[in-house]
Amino acid sequence: MKGSSLISLGLLPVLSVNAAYTWPSEYDQLEDILYLQQGFIRFGLRDGVTPCSFSSDGGGRQAAAEWIRTAYHDMATHDVDTGLGGLDGSIAFELGRAENPGDAFNSTFAFTENLRSIRASSSDLLAMSVVVATMACGGPIIPFRGGRIDAMKAGVSGVPEPDQDLATHTAIFAKQGFNTAEMITMVACGHTLGGVHGVDFPQITGNGDAENFPKFDSTYTAFDNTVVTEYLGNNSTDPLVISKNDTFNSDKRIFGADNNKTMTSLADPTNFQKQCSDIFARMIDTVPADVTLSEVITPIEVKPSQIALTLAGNNTLSFGGYIRLRTTNRNADDVTVSLQYRDRNNNTSNTTIPVSRENYLLGQSYGFGSEVFTWYGFNTVLDAKTGISSFDVILHTVGAADEIITNNGGGFPLTDAILYQPAQSCQPQISVNDAGQWNITVTAAVRADRINEPVAFDWVSQRTIPGAMVKALEVQRTAMEKVSEEIDGYYLFSGTRSLDNVQWSTTFDVVLGEGDDVSKVEFQSTSAMATSCEAFS
Repeated sequence: MKGSSLISLGLLPVLSVNAAYTWPSEYDQLEDILYLQQGFIRFGLRDGVTPCSFSSDGGGRQAAAEWIRTAYHDMATHDVDTGLGGLDGSIAFELGRAENPGDAFNSTFAFTENLRSIRASSSDLLAMSVVVATMACGGPIIPFRGGRIDAMKAGVSGVPEPDQDLATHTAIFAKQGFNTAEMITMVACGHTLGGVHGVDFPQITGNGDAENFPKFDSTYTAFDNTVVTEYLGNNSTDPLVISKNDTFNSDKRIFGADNNKTMTSLADPTNFQKQCSDIFARMIDTVPADVTLSEVITPIEVKPSQIALTLAGNNTLSFGGYIRLRTTNRNADDVTVSLQYRDRNNNTSNTTIPVSRENYLLGQSYGFGSEVFTWYGFNTVLDAKTGISSFDVILHTVGAADEIITNNGGGFPLTDAILYQPAQSCQPQISVNDAGQWNITVTAAVRADRINEPVAFDWVSQRTIPGAMVKALEVQRTAMEKVSEEIDGYYLFSGTRSLDNVQWSTTFDVVLGEGDDVSKVEFQSTSAMATSCEAFS
């Protein structure tokens, strides 16, 4: 019986999340993309592979299989001896090679690039796409780590091709770091979904029609071991096992490379799922030697989100945002939330800030299976004279003692030295020159005691690369100048930059100071900017 298309992320091995995680983390965006699949706030990576048979490109395609294939082809040129190559996104520059035929790769990038940013690399998203595609099709949990660095040029060639002999395939996999049993496992796990496209391999399928798509097994829309059992039962539908042209029967040669010892072990469905999880984890963690990956990214229990601190007038600061609480193993109806904060001199306030559960879609987001997150929003004002430096989250649960979440003892940190002012910032959607550029204006409030330090916004430029769907992300700085007199202990600074149309949707940081004494408000989106700037009042 086929497994459900969603399985529980709650089964992930949690690596002391509460002890290890400190907010903010450079991996916060990746954690959001991985776990917020549906609901109140969602990133929706699973949309591209749900149901498992789905492809936005229509008939004769299966996105889940293509996502896994893209990641493998990207990783496949790794060399364990030199440490070069691996899952680094270089496949984007290698699509003209005979070893990478078909539209699967560009289709994969067309989806994942929508989520790419300075905090989510193409190669991290390719790795995550394997995790999501596998689970969306009922497959095992695959531990995910972040930190991959995108290559901006092609790597060496060397992806296995179906007309190569067994000795060649064995040598290629050994170069990648996999022995014979692991090679067999990788191919079996990779070929539980999808099939062979006739338009790319008419010499295998016998029909070059775009709709001709013979499958690897009879249950190609489920991540199961049917590809194994049908092979062992001599009733395989795998075109790379039963092709009339034996030169292209690469799966048959690989599956039988150890006299079916590995395939026989994979006939146990539980072992198949375990081995696929292990081999796919190794596949996506195969990276160039100079890249260090994070620990496994697991769901965070308590996480601030979209926190905003702005100068509001009348000697006040506006302070708002969300607290995201993991309620997979809690009854959200029994929990209320409040905040306790410290002023800029680290003195604890005598008042707490109430935080209310959101109502839209029950204020909840969902991951695969049972993973649930509940959102609590707040919007209050603080005294501009005393400001804020950090806050704790207090969880009040019916029938239990309050929990004070201190972010590993230091509180959740904020700076009130520089404040991004969204109302005074804008991106008028009007061409300002013959090149069709738009202006972007960014405004920040800088505390009076620091106005003699440099103020700027660092924005992420997206440089088009000929022949590739991906763009190079390059941080560029635009200086900001003082544009106001003193307002409640702050001065407004503003900067304007003209952007090409490829840059209209990007992110930026506002930055105060230099060297070791830098304060920032990070990862602001131009897409959220208004089309006109308001005067401060």
